[in-house]
Amino acid sequence: MTTADKVMRIGIVVTVIGLVCTLVAITPLLVPSVHLASWWWGMSMITAVGLLIVLSSFWVAGRSRSASIHR
Repeated sequence: MTTADKVMRIGIVVTVIGLVCTLVAITPLLVPSVHLASWWWGMSMITAVGLLIVLSSFWVAGRSRSASIHR
């Protein structure tokens, strides 16, 4: 498993955690009787962090591929 694969897997896990937090955060919109703390909205922003990690894995893969070509 390459470094890019590891970074991508980490990004996918972080994204999934963020999506779960997003689902929890929108629960009060669907069920008005549920009251949650406001920090759930902040936790849902982890989704964007996970997507940035996934995108950075493409950069890592490209750098490793170009480094192997130049050797």
